[in-house]
Amino acid sequence: MPEKGTVFAGEMRDAMRSWVTANDENRHQNQAEGFIRMDIRHNHLEQRWHDLRFDLDSTIFGVKEKLHKHGAGSVAHMELYLRRSGNSDTIFLYDDYKTLRTYGAGNDMELFIKDTDPYSLAAGGGLENVNLVEKYKMTDDDYDKREKTLRAHVKAEREKNPNFRMFAKKPGEGGEGEPAAERPKTPEDVHVAYGVGKRCECNPGGRRGTIKFVGPVKGAPGTWIGVELDEPQGMNDGTKDGERYFDCRGEKYGCFSRCENVVVGDFPALDPFAFLEEEDEI
Repeated sequence: MPEKGTVFAGEMRDAMRSWVTANDENRHQNQAEGFIRMDIRHNHLEQRWHDLRFDLDSTIFGVKEKLHKHGAGSVAHMELYLRRSGNSDTIFLYDDYKTLRTYGAGNDMELFIKDTDPYSLAAGGGLENVNLVEKYKMTDDDYDKREKTLRAHVKAEREKNPNFRMFAKKPGEGGEGEPAAERPKTPEDVHVAYGVGKRCECNPGGRRGTIKFVGPVKGAPGTWIGVELDEPQGMNDGTKDGERYFDCRGEKYGCFSRCENVVVGDFPALDPFAFLEEEDEI
């Protein structure tokens, strides 16, 4: 069974594809008369150019010049083939002075580029296969001779402090180094002081809402206050790591805050138009 994140990513990808291609069948309806769109393939390249627009009265030489600007290679070493009917019908566009209209080109057909240059940079994956690119290499001895490198910095710091680590964990529980400042102690009457249903304001941001949950949250030490916010200014919908702790209006209407970041009191929902005078709107 695929992981939840993988399924979600797949659904998002499919939804995006459906949205992008929803109007594909009608995409030529508003196209200017005398123009067509074709896909382009190259014999040396994996990539393809989709839906490039061409004037039907462009000469084959003019088409080659346009494709050259898209990175298709030299005009002098370019042969073009028009493919239609699922690539089963291929026409060699041999005359540079004839037009696309003459050869019967149309929407959704394919132009295949054959690069005949024996010294083409694209041949053998030269423009796409990064494994063919010569990498710069440096020996450890040469690197040690350099100043102001990361290795030199770590060495200098360890001379001062043998326990120095470049990416030390945060101090506190499960960490190292100086102990973290202690978090304020959770009130013994937390369930009374932060009772479910009470109005509150959460910091940072002064976000107002209603307390919906008080207690531990899986994977996070201590006591947490679950709040349904008046505005979508939170980070969840009352769930944490797939487990629901309280219900709220929707995504981003929920948040979990530490006790010290929640102020209980008379915090009515804010009216976004309260600052307007009567004459400011009608």
